[in-house]
Amino acid sequence: MRRVARSGFGLPTAENTALRVGPWLLTTARCAIWGDVAVVADLHLGYGRVRRHRGESVPMPTVVEELEPLARVVDDYAIKHVVVAGDLFEDGRTRPEDELLAWLNQHSLAMTVVPGNHDRGLVGSRLHVVDELMLGPWHVVHGDGPTMPEGCVVQGHEHPWLRWRMGVEGPCYLMTEYHLVLPAYSADAAGVNVRGRLRWSSHRAYVIAGNEVLDFGAVGRLIQ
Repeated sequence: MRRVARSGFGLPTAENTALRVGPWLLTTARCAIWGDVAVVADLHLGYGRVRRHRGESVPMPTVVEELEPLARVVDDYAIKHVVVAGDLFEDGRTRPEDELLAWLNQHSLAMTVVPGNHDRGLVGSRLHVVDELMLGPWHVVHGDGPTMPEGCVVQGHEHPWLRWRMGVEGPCYLMTEYHLVLPAYSADAAGVNVRGRLRWSSHRAYVIAGNEVLDFGAVGRLIQ
């Protein structure tokens, strides 16, 4: 059963599974929901395979295993469309596309991909690939380009993570009224600590902590 808490900007209210902030539902599965659309970034599917091909001894999970948290969101929130804000695959040239298409078919899902810097080999892909996508007033981009669209933007690429005092840490969403930065979906993606970063000082950090999404307030107000 899904549980949703509601919070306006500046009202820190959290409950299990998801947190409503403005028009977005922020889930513990590292994806944000807009209506029946789930927006996710930096999945890096096939990460283990790429490392194995380089001779590293690492686990090599299947696409189904990698997408298990997203599958639960799809089922719990009746998601019809998944939008990927970049870096769907670890390497677009050696991508597990057949497995992904089978997974989408199994869940009766549409998928649209806004390519990221790891997706440069998607030429000829059977997936729906676009340079940019709009969800209402929100531009969905990866965020690796030299400029950002004007207006509301949701992006990936940054892999935001909050490391704070006494060992408190976790992946986080960064958000203002007009900007949403998604955490990396992949558990293998290294997180970048947002605390102390001037560029994020006015963004609120919504940290995934187990089965909760917690509002830690503005990044610029997080002190040692």
